[in-house]
Formats: sequence, structure tokens, C-alpha cells
Amino acid sequence: MSITIDKAHKASICALCQCHIKENALFTGLTDRQLDAFKDVVVISQHKRREVIFMEGDECAGLYIIRAGRVKVVRASAAGKEQIIKILNPGEILGFEVFYNARHYKHSAVAMEDCELCYIARAAFFRIIEKEPDIARKLIISLGMELNQAYERIGSLGLLNAREKLAHLLYTLANEYGVEAGGGVKLNLTLSRLEIAELLGITQETSIRLLKSFKEEGVLEIKRKEIVIKSLAKLKQIGE
Repeated sequence: MSITIDKAHKASICALCQCHIKENALFTGLTDRQLDAFKDVVVISQHKRREVIFMEGDECAGLYIIRAGRVKVVRASAAGKEQIIKILNPGEILGFEVFYNARHYKHSAVAMEDCELCYIARAAFFRIIEKEPDIARKLIISLGMELNQAYERIGSLGLLNAREKLAHLLYTLANEYGVEAGGGVKLNLTLSRLEIAELLGITQETSIRLLKSFKEEGVLEIKRKEIVIKSLAKLKQIGE
């Protein structure tokens, strides 16, 4: 069986730190002058797996660009139940609250694996974009893409039941993180059953039951935390 994985974003190189990032990232295609403006204000930090980068309610002092690794953005309810809002990859922006002048972060950010982040303080960032309209234009495009993705996710998941939501999620993850393996697609992303539940807003028990049913139907294989999808077409059909 031949499976084609569509990649949503092409790889590009960050002109500031030379890391591999997505094409729509902030630091691609900048002039030398624009890069020089950032070089003095960007601080690179390292974070271990499961380390909290910031907590919901912390002072919103600046924004981050993911340099390496993956970060999950989490929101907690009053009852303490958590939901993963998004998983961020290299090149993506963390800390959108900066752009609407929020005083505090509205979500928590946790490293899913060892990460490196580029941090820019709020005041320094706004000083730069006030002088460089081309950077502001790139930022508007990036924000527009983020908003469009959020609308699409809300629209697609809002009308689906739990089984359809899981199929839609796995199909999306296969396109974003999938690598061909033994006639199937292995998710190059480690997610616990709890994290899958938090991504979908369902219980952990429901995610376990649904994953087991997909396995019994031959749609996927599960080896510990590794998921190999055997039929993308079936997942797409269920999740539509």
C-alpha cells in the first residue's frame, strides 16, 4: 500500500540562528539590517522535557519562537481539567498575548521534549517592528494563518463525535508528523493517552477505548506509545 503524506509547510532556514523552521516563521527572508536589529535582543534558552516554560497567569513579558523541539500550549478549567490547545513546532510563535497587550499569559506552555526557544522581550520587539514595517507585515501574515487554523479546527471538531474527533486528529497528525514505516505511517510524535484526550477535550478512558477499537478494526497499530497508522483513507473517512 502506498501512502502519500502531504506536508503543510516547507522547510526553511532561520537567518538569525540557522535552525530549520517553517517557511512562515518570523526570521526568514529578513535583510541584514533587520537581522542586526534582532541579534542584540534575542535570548536563546533551553528547556527539559516536561519543564514548564510559563504558567497561565504569569506576567506576559515577551514572546518565544520555537528553535528546536516541541511545546504544548495548555488551558486549565476552574475544576483543574486541562486541554491541549495546540502543539507548537520549530518556527512557530509562542506567547501571542503580547500582540494584544495582555498583562498575563492566558495559557500555560510545557516542553514536550528537550527544547530550545528564542525569546524576545515585549518592549524590544515592539521597538523593532515600529522601525521595520516589513517585519510587521510578516507578523500579520503569521497571525492570520494562526487564526485561520484555529477557525478550521473549531469548525471541524465542533460537529464531530468523540470517535470522529480522534480519527480527524490522527489523520492531521499523520500529515504533520508522519513518516512512512512498513506500509503504514508512524507518528513521529510521542503522545500519551492523556495528552490525546486533552487535545480532543474527552476523557482519558474514552481515548483508550477508541484507540483500542481502531486497533481492532486494523486502522492502526499501537506499540507502547508508538502509533502506526495502517489506513489513512479509513481515518479520513471516519473523521469527515
